[in-house]
Amino acid sequence: MRKSSVIACLILFSSAAIYAQVGNSVSVYPTNVGGKGEFKRVFEQEMIYPKKALENKYFEKVVINFEIKKDSSVSNVKLEMRGDKEIDAEAMRIFNLFEWVPAIKEGRYIDAPWSVTLNFDPTKYAKICKQRGYVNFKYLPDNQVDTSSTIYAVGAPMPAYEKGNFALQDFIKENLEYPRQAQLSNIQGTVVLSFIVEPSGLMTNIGVRNSVGGGCNEEAVRVLQLIKWYPGKHNEKLSRIKMTFPFYFILNEEFKDNSSGEQK
Repeated sequence: MRKSSVIACLILFSSAAIYAQVGNSVSVYPTNVGGKGEFKRVFEQEMIYPKKALENKYFEKVVINFEIKKDSSVSNVKLEMRGDKEIDAEAMRIFNLFEWVPAIKEGRYIDAPWSVTLNFDPTKYAKICKQRGYVNFKYLPDNQVDTSSTIYAVGAPMPAYEKGNFALQDFIKENLEYPRQAQLSNIQGTVVLSFIVEPSGLMTNIGVRNSVGGGCNEEAVRVLQLIKWYPGKHNEKLSRIKMTFPFYFILNEEFKDNSSGEQK
């Protein structure tokens, strides 16, 4: 555990030792749902710097080694470097939020070791909080929270757009822009995104379930990240609910003539 004022990045994926273990034995390396960019986004969204560690300007790299099983579960989770106990606990809380995609060998998912490093830097925390707009999570008042990290497929109720689900389609029409590359290449289709709505109403594990090229995947993810949700419940507690949502990219004469690329 040490103090530091300079750090190149917040999160590093997989140490050299883990790469050496996996080596050329796989066709595709394992990763989290959504990839490195989503890992960094979720880390910055979810991190609550422990109060004493922040006051004492403790910087810590938390290295977590684990195995991603072929069914996407994880096992043998171990902290390689231990420092401040509260930082370690926060690192594990964040780690437990992620879903994983197994390694692929010869067209099949396989078990593989993996590692992530979470960098807790007190000099960057104020900026992160300013960018995300909060220091601590804001839960709906007078509601209990499921803190088990369990993901539920069904909620009662399910998460809902904060202005009502009837208004959601209008919101998407107002914000979704048809990518210029997709228009020029005559690309159309339905991007289906999967994600988890957390008890706070924030989203994690945004991934592409059904892909469309020409920048449509990226545009769908961009717009999804603008949507504000009321969280869902399971057993009367605010819970983690898994959802999917389609974004339709359909070309017509209006799109073809629209040089600005705005979808109306």
